[in-house]
Parts: sequence; structure tokens; C-alpha cells
Amino acid sequence: MVDRSGTDRSAAPRRGASTRRSVLLGAATALGGGLVGARPGRAAESPSITEEQRTLRPNTRYETPAYVLEAPKPGKTAVVLGGVHGSERAGIDAAHRVREWTFDRGTLIVVPEANAPAVRDETYVGPDGDLNQQFPPAGRPTTPIAEAIWTLVDEADPAAVVDLHSSMGIWDSPRGPDGFGQAIFPSAAGEAREIASRTARSLTDARVRPAAHATDDYEFTLGNTLAGAHPRLIHKVSVDLERAGYLVEVTRHGTDLDTRTAWAESLVAELLENHEFDVTLPEARAREE
Repeated sequence: MVDRSGTDRSAAPRRGASTRRSVLLGAATALGGGLVGARPGRAAESPSITEEQRTLRPNTRYETPAYVLEAPKPGKTAVVLGGVHGSERAGIDAAHRVREWTFDRGTLIVVPEANAPAVRDETYVGPDGDLNQQFPPAGRPTTPIAEAIWTLVDEADPAAVVDLHSSMGIWDSPRGPDGFGQAIFPSAAGEAREIASRTARSLTDARVRPAAHATDDYEFTLGNTLAGAHPRLIHKVSVDLERAGYLVEVTRHGTDLDTRTAWAESLVAELLENHEFDVTLPEARAREE
């Protein structure tokens, strides 16, 4: 990854919330998928949250659901993806947990199992190779599933995109094998880098340091800025949309799945709170009850 922390782009003009919603619900043909009728979502212990299910690449081995969670009040849109690499279970489970959130305004689009064949086989890549190498900036995605995912993201006009991953190692640490874990890699757009840095510090203080096994090696850090050097999803978000994007990595080194999943979910929540999403996680609701 190339660090271009000095690069900055201002956000492009945004569509209105009603226009964005009509695009989301009307783009089934472009996605190669249909819209399943509106129904109360898993998020809707609060009945005000509705969930609508889209299908990407229906009737193919890549068929996978995308969930559109709608709060009662209009607001910004964010996209959360897990399973781009099918063996990275924490991101998949964390994305499924996002469907259980409640929030007062805006729209969350969640694709928990983006690379469905790889998720089923628990493999890093799918039949068409590494999905996170199929999004060339300023170019057309190179596989049908990458194109379907990109169409969904593009039509959503998101304020932020979060792509969840895990790694064998820890970014910029001598502990364990080389890797990218415990880091947030932001796009070059707007305040993404500042938000990622702030989130890394906050999650370290709230989730890592209080843990019994905590050492400084497990602190979350700020990774390189993703500004278009590689054909990864967040690079394309940075260049094509000029919006905030975050490639989030937790480490598998010395951690269990529950810990990694909780870290990943908390990172998504913290990042999106910086984009005007006031989310309540299920564990917080349980404490309140």
C-alpha cells in the first residue's frame, strides 16, 4: 500500500435522500438482481427500522443478499461489506451484526457475504480470484460480481463505505507474522484519514486496553491512505466517488473469533458515528433493558 496522507479531495455534491432511495429501489436490472418486498428487519426490535433485501447476481454461484436498512428519518447512506475474502469470518459475522442495529436517521446497506462462493468454501479467494483486486479505479470492475457490488455502491451515493477484513499479522508490529491487522486504511477523500485516526485511538482505549490479554501490540493504528494505487474496492471509492472509505483489518494472531468480531463491529459503529449515524448496538440495548 502507498501512503498518500497528503492527498485530499472535497466531497462531490450529494443527491437528496428521496432521490437516493428511489435509485436504490429501482436499480435491480443494473445489479442483475431483484428487490424482495419490504419487511421488518432483524434490526427492528425497534419497529421503526425497515429492512429490504436485494439479491446480487441471482441464480449464479455468486448470488448473495444485500440488505437495505432504513431509519424513520432521512439522512446519509453508508455501505458495509463483509466476506470479500471468504476465510475472514470476523468481518462476515460483524456485518451480519450490523443488521441488528437501531439508528434514528439515514440508510445502511449491508452485504455480509460479498464473495458468496468463497464464504461457503471458507477460502480467501473465489472461483474468479481475489475479489478485492477487481475494482480498478477509473475503470470498469473486471468480474460480474465486482460490477454488481460496485453498481450497488455507486447508486447508493454513500457518505462512507466500510470494507471488513482480518489478517494473520499486525500492521507495523514485530509481534507475530507480517500482516495488516489492527489498522484502519482510509480513502483519500475528505476527513477520512482524520476520522480513521480518531477511531483507532478511541477503540484502543475502549476495547483493547481494558481486555485481560491486552498489550500495546494490539492497539489499533492508522494505516496507509488508499488513493488509487491498487484495484481494491476502497481505492475505487476514493478515486471514483471521492468519498470516505475504510478498509478495516483486525488480527487473527492470538485472538479468538468473538473478540475479532466485536472489534470489527465496534469499529464500524465508531466510524459511522463520524458520518452522522447515531447507532445503538444490540449489547447496549440489552443493558438498557
